[in-house]
Amino acid sequence: MAVAAATISFLALFLPFLLVPGLTSLLFRELILVIAGVVVISLVVALTMTPLISAIFLVKSGKKDSTPGLFERVFSRFTEGYGKMLARLLHWRWATVLIFLSLLIGSLFALGGLGTEFLPQMDDGRVMVKVRLPTGASVAETDQVIKKIERIFTDDPLIESRFSLVGGKVWGLYTYEIANEGEINIQLVPPGKRTVTTKEYIERIRPLVGKVPVPGGKAMVSQMKVKGIRKLGEADIEVKVRGSDVEGLFKQAQRIAGAMNELQHFANVYVSLDMTKPEYQVRIDRVRAAELGVSVDDISTALHTLVSGTVASRYRDGDEYYNIRLMIPEREMTSRQKVENLPLRSRSGGYLRLRDVATVAEAVGPVEISRENQVKQVIVRGDAAGVTVGQALRELQEKIGETPLPPGYEISYGGQAQMMDEMKTNVFTVLAFALFFAFIVLVVQFNSVKLPAMILGSVPFCLGGLVYLVWVTSVPLGATVIIGLLVVVAVTVSDGVLLLTFADELRDSERLSPFDAVIKAAKIRLRPRLMTSVAAIAGFLPLALALETGGDMLQPMAVAAIGGMLMEILVALFLMPAFYVLLTRNTATRI
Repeated sequence: MAVAAATISFLALFLPFLLVPGLTSLLFRELILVIAGVVVISLVVALTMTPLISAIFLVKSGKKDSTPGLFERVFSRFTEGYGKMLARLLHWRWATVLIFLSLLIGSLFALGGLGTEFLPQMDDGRVMVKVRLPTGASVAETDQVIKKIERIFTDDPLIESRFSLVGGKVWGLYTYEIANEGEINIQLVPPGKRTVTTKEYIERIRPLVGKVPVPGGKAMVSQMKVKGIRKLGEADIEVKVRGSDVEGLFKQAQRIAGAMNELQHFANVYVSLDMTKPEYQVRIDRVRAAELGVSVDDISTALHTLVSGTVASRYRDGDEYYNIRLMIPEREMTSRQKVENLPLRSRSGGYLRLRDVATVAEAVGPVEISRENQVKQVIVRGDAAGVTVGQALRELQEKIGETPLPPGYEISYGGQAQMMDEMKTNVFTVLAFALFFAFIVLVVQFNSVKLPAMILGSVPFCLGGLVYLVWVTSVPLGATVIIGLLVVVAVTVSDGVLLLTFADELRDSERLSPFDAVIKAAKIRLRPRLMTSVAAIAGFLPLALALETGGDMLQPMAVAAIGGMLMEILVALFLMPAFYVLLTRNTATRI
């Protein structure tokens, strides 16, 4: 019954993560399903095959050798020593609880110093150098800059392959033609053949690329995102500035970009709004236009027809239709004077020139205006350099907070910052439901609230060990750590069920006091509890050490699980018995 209860409680923890829409992709649905499937198979094997195999291989013919081996003698002494130590600590059970409580409080302070990110950067050797020139730059100019940067990587033994794209960009399955943009994609040799990581290589070449002159533009070096994994935005941190006035938005975006550049932990900072597009601005003299019988709407309609064109008809070729657009040829629009000479028709029936009612001035304006929820916005993008995304975000928020935004403007954060915020909101809500479901399952199975409360009350202390090891190893918190957290909770529930239910059985069968029952149960259950915990920790070690390529993705999960399970061993050995003695009535008989 204890094995079944532990297994069902384990599955109850994972159930909400599989049922909540949108959260499963965040936490690797396949991995969670594999873990749940392994648990179910383990339960079936434990209930059916294990007793059969044990009966076959443990039956011996003849006399049974009762002489204990070396391991049996050593472990027997260890068990007796553990029993004596536990008895002493249970006499000082309040002090034991206070010691674990102090460790938990210390982990809360350590938690504030941890770095955070949505997903860890993998050492896959994929690097991209992105070049952006001012709007209007030709493909030839972009190609010249790309060729200068390519010379940096000539004969570099760390590079396995590279290719360049000039005059556009690749986004998903599509290639866009953009004359003033280009990129160089680099694939480094496998990790086993180089002494530097992808991150270190980027830090090495970034100053070299920065020395290449990019007139009016910028060259940025970053690690390419992992294919097939959902990602919001184009950079680690995106600050979205919203408002109604384009020029005001651009001014605020420039101020935030300046704040990013002042901080040492930002790289590849740029503003999404390009205000360098050359254009002619028509400023209408409304009084003059009214006197000549021309309205602003008439002028706007006429200019749109003459410059952009109006679809007058459609040409049919088989099943295809082609628009016939009526407009002035582009070769006739080569100067400001020709724009001023565009004809307008007045309501009185006569004709006049655009210069009669307006002035045409050379200016620059935005290439495009971005909107979100019908509100204009400008995005300031930047990548974290030298620190985690969470640490860089905190520095930026403090810097921006020193100068409040003017009325009518607001900011929000995108990129990994937005994904981390969604992760915190969704994951911890569902985690609360998971613990609630596990609690309900245990209450129904044991017809008691006391045992589930003691078991789940020990979980926060185990998570303290998770925080300590993550802090010591400088592994940032992210989405994969949540899976390790679930494993720790499941192991804690399993060990708690095996220990406390057996202690209750001893009280019923042998009429022992809670003190004696829990000591005897702890000594008898010591070996299976240590075996399962140590085996699980050993299983996570290869992932924690990231011995093979691709292990970086799950390394935080393994480190978190090992830290939590190391603390869980101490909690199961000492804290849970203390809880049991404190919360159980000291009666020798039970009805």
